[in-house]
Amino acid sequence: MGRRRDKSKAVASRGSATPRKTTKKKTDPRFNTALARGLDILRSFRQSETYLGNADLAQRTGVPKATVSRLTFTLSELGYLKYLEDIGKYELAPGVLSLGFAVLANTEIHVLARPLLQELARESGGTAALGTRDGLSMVYMEYARGEAAVYRNVSIGMRIPIISTSMGWACLYGLPAVERTAVLDQIREANPVDWPRIQRRILRAFRDVHDQGFCLGLGEYTQGINSAGVPLMHPSGTNMLALNLTGSMFLLTKESLEEKWGPRLVDIARQLHGDVPHSRRPARA
Repeated sequence: MGRRRDKSKAVASRGSATPRKTTKKKTDPRFNTALARGLDILRSFRQSETYLGNADLAQRTGVPKATVSRLTFTLSELGYLKYLEDIGKYELAPGVLSLGFAVLANTEIHVLARPLLQELARESGGTAALGTRDGLSMVYMEYARGEAAVYRNVSIGMRIPIISTSMGWACLYGLPAVERTAVLDQIREANPVDWPRIQRRILRAFRDVHDQGFCLGLGEYTQGINSAGVPLMHPSGTNMLALNLTGSMFLLTKESLEEKWGPRLVDIARQLHGDVPHSRRPARA
């Protein structure tokens, strides 16, 4: 097809969230592996890595390169990827936006959260955000930056790992028991060596959320950065969300997070839960 073979190797960014791999055998006959692999390819693109070649995608997803080549061609033909001849790599195409905008358009909570996050960011100086779970990642749906915010490249759609962030731990705590167990099983399978340490940290966060309504991240995800996370179940009961506040350890000290900003996040979560209409899902046909 005239497309050059890409020999570059993917370089994973520090602390980045890894897309789910679909190489694990699925026993459910309804599971479509080809579709899952295509979606994994789309998830592989990150804010800091706009352009990826077939070799990058194969390494990141665990899918054979020959299969990746067929999938990227198909995704390009459908308008979800764009191939750049001059560098032999792909970038996300506008077709992906229609999927994301459809989700946001049907989720009122991010609109109601915006002014509350802006006020919190302005008062604290940090970055406040609302996120939802996607596999083993949390995805930002809304955010606001304060004047002293450390991260300047935050954006809607940014992904952070669920296993090492206060937002991720809070979301895990709030999941229904069966779903939470399934996600923890996925984390254990993806991190067999580090699982005992990861499990201890997650359980400690669970205890904190149970006791005080929020959990803290003190440099676990990024050295020198502290955060607080709070679970937020969408009033419709269909989606588990989470709020967080992040900033420099000198700005958001452990004491200030425990005494002021953590409880403030809890109040925002309660306010949002009460303000969002309890929409009813259509009856099953």
